[in-house]
Parts: sequence; structure tokens; C-alpha cells
Amino acid sequence: MITQDKWILITGASTGIGHACTEYLASKGYKIYAGARKKIDLKELDALKNVKALKLDVTQQETVDEAVNIIKNTSNSLFALINNAGIALAGPLMDISVSEIRSQFEVNLLGVHRVTQAVFPFLLESQGKIFMMSSNSGFFAAPFFGPYNASKFALEGYSDSLRRELSLFKVDVIILEPGRINTPIWDKGRALLDKFKGSMFEKYARGLGEYAIKQGKEDSLDPKEVAEVIYEALIDEKPKTRYLVVPDKFRNKLLKILPDRTIDKILAKQIKKLSSQ
Repeated sequence: MITQDKWILITGASTGIGHACTEYLASKGYKIYAGARKKIDLKELDALKNVKALKLDVTQQETVDEAVNIIKNTSNSLFALINNAGIALAGPLMDISVSEIRSQFEVNLLGVHRVTQAVFPFLLESQGKIFMMSSNSGFFAAPFFGPYNASKFALEGYSDSLRRELSLFKVDVIILEPGRINTPIWDKGRALLDKFKGSMFEKYARGLGEYAIKQGKEDSLDPKEVAEVIYEALIDEKPKTRYLVVPDKFRNKLLKILPDRTIDKILAKQIKKLSSQ
């Protein structure tokens, strides 16, 4: 497949999966518009071969509009969009404010819509592909990760509807469902552990949170593995609608078929054990 002059926009390209996708796809010959917010990240991204950094905050319409103008003036084309930018808010739902949940959705859902709508004319012209960075949290809702889970469930519904609408015009929408990936998000999660001191849920949320961070740092996949899956979907004329990228596929498949009450009992037992350690 010829990749020369095929441009891809990646949001949240400064770290983690977004940065891995930027480096890997650029190495395969794609031209990358790499979206980031901080000057230091933009400078680092601009130094990469086949990469043009764009100041892009998915929550700010003006930066999205500026990015569109740059695309028009640089290439006036787009082969694919990778909606990667996202944040993760965790904690007991009964202790989380409406404004905090709103901020979670502002990035993980509304930000996706804002960017996708803005660059859709380019993708319509190229009959390109849109990649949605969901998660295994988009089909399995773990306790104490409610805001994040809800945003990813919403993203999956949004993506399914969009795929069925855009298929009429030969624009494809593909969902990525990564599980534990070794990214800086696990370090950021530590700040949340002390946020809910005094809550009736504190010991349970802390026990599960510490376990999740440990697993995320010690038993997780390299973000490059997600980039490799995206590359295969890019060159596939008939890609799958969903790609599950996890270190434990059997467990994740069980979560999709076991009865809810069975999973509830297993989780309750595990959380009580973790909170007593």
C-alpha cells in the first residue's frame, strides 16, 4: 500500500498511545498531523520525521478551527483521523460532582465529536477512516471508575451510530478497545487515591485503585501494540469494526458473556480482599 502523501490527524499525540501511533505510523511513511497542547510537546513532535505538530485542545473550538485551517493550507487532505485524546477520572460515583463528570465527557465524548465534525469534509472527500480510542472499559464497567466507564460506553454508542451513518458514504469508523497499556496515565492515577479521604467507600476505592495501578505498570502492553493494530486496520480494505487490544483476551471475553450478578459477586469478593491487605 502506498502511504506517501497520506495524512493522518492524531489527537493527544504528546504521550502514551497517541505518541506511539505518531512515531510508528510516521515510520511507515504516513504524514502525521500530531495534536498536542503544550509548547514543549509540540516542539518535540515537530522534530520527528513526517510529523507536523498542531496546537490542538479538543475542548477548545478555536484550536480545532485553527488546526483545520492548517490542514487546508498544508495538504488540503486527510486520509484518517485517530481520536486518541482522553482523560480518566476515577473514584466513588457518590462522591464525584456533576462538574467533574461533565469535564470527563467534555474530553472523551464532546471533544471527539468536535474534532470529527470539523475534519469530516476531508474524510468524506478521501473516503477515509476514523479511529475511536475506546477501551475495554467501553464494555465492562469496573467499580470506582464510573466517570471514565460512562464516557467510553457513550463513545462506543456514538461510534456505532456514526459508522452506520457514514458507511452510506464509504467512510469507515473503527473502534479500538485497549486494556492495560503502559502509559503515564497510571502515574496520574496516584493523585486520585487521596482525593476521597473520609468517604464511606475510601478503603474499597483505594484497595482497587492501588491494585489497578500496580497491574497497569507491571502487567500491561506496550502502546506500540495499539499502533500496530491501527496500521493493520489502515491497510485493510475491510477492517473489523472493533479491535480488542489487551494482555488477557480470555478474561475480557468472559466479561462479555458471564451474567451480571456473577460478575458482581466476583468483583465484590475481590475488592473486599484487596481492601483488607
